[in-house]
Amino acid sequence: MSQATLEALDLTGGFAPEMDLIDPAPPKGDPTWRESVSMWLFDDAGVIQFPRFLIEDVPQEPDRRVVFYNIAFPDGRAVVEWGHDAPAPTLDEAGKPTIYGSKAMQFRCIEPFKRWTASLRSPMTVTTNRQLMTAVPEGPRVDVEFDAETTSVVPPWISGRFNPAVARMIAEGGQDSHFMGVGFRYEQLVLAKGRCRIGEDTYEFSGRGLRVHRRSRRNTVGFRGHVWATTVFPSGKAFGVLAYPPEKAGAAHFWEAFYFDGAVMHPAEMGGPIPWLTRAVPGPQDVSFSLRVGGREVLVGAEIQATNFSVARAAHSNRADPMLQQQSCARYVMEGEAAFGMMERSYPGSRITLVT
Repeated sequence: MSQATLEALDLTGGFAPEMDLIDPAPPKGDPTWRESVSMWLFDDAGVIQFPRFLIEDVPQEPDRRVVFYNIAFPDGRAVVEWGHDAPAPTLDEAGKPTIYGSKAMQFRCIEPFKRWTASLRSPMTVTTNRQLMTAVPEGPRVDVEFDAETTSVVPPWISGRFNPAVARMIAEGGQDSHFMGVGFRYEQLVLAKGRCRIGEDTYEFSGRGLRVHRRSRRNTVGFRGHVWATTVFPSGKAFGVLAYPPEKAGAAHFWEAFYFDGAVMHPAEMGGPIPWLTRAVPGPQDVSFSLRVGGREVLVGAEIQATNFSVARAAHSNRADPMLQQQSCARYVMEGEAAFGMMERSYPGSRITLVT
């Protein structure tokens, strides 16, 4: 994508710049409201991947935040830190609410909807994705330093803008809309560069990824699983898909997709086969699918390259049939281009075949 093309894009999604800052006075007493920021970053060289760094409010508990830091390698090694941490101050040196984070990690808004940074200093657990398929992280602890800069290259995706049925579901307060969250939420594809030190090993990386910012009310009771995938290619083309499985065959459910031609985001439909997490594999796995865009079919070749699993952190994991969640780097091929990107999937554990 040329600089001229990038400068011509409206990267705000129609929002005022202040919307991408941090809420300095969140509502009190709401048991479902939370703000969160997360990043998925992927090294174009394929050496090291970062399938989600997340920090999120704990509703009605202002003194702690959920933290979820994932590093994955193609050979199955994983470095993770999951739990809670004290919140970081929101105000920057100029007194503006540009910082969202924990004691160990901070996301900072440099220019709303355009440039953010991330910085982490924390001990983390060294383990494997195979071990994470069935248990909480166990292994030696290692000091990790991580710094990244991101630049947005695609307009933000706001749920409901590409599927009228989803827009109605959100407006009417349908159950599936609460799984995603009702309120302000967007995700935006970015280019990224940075550095990560794990113990004595240092990695420089340059690539692409996804940034998510939300302030919303969320309720995951009844959550059934999901597939979420997106990336941006070297030409500037991109796609995004998100789907929840229907409660029963033929029932209305949340699904939405877009195709970005480098200048305009177009509504799309997710064609088959939808890669639900019915089979969990610690190594490479074909998760290809197709998109229907304006009457034509666009094939999206997809293979998971580096992945982490989690049982304890999956949405509503205290249910009778706990969810298994997979957060991955996938290699996508679309219309002759290839790029790494994110794929997150979850499904009830009893309905998954584990290949260990």
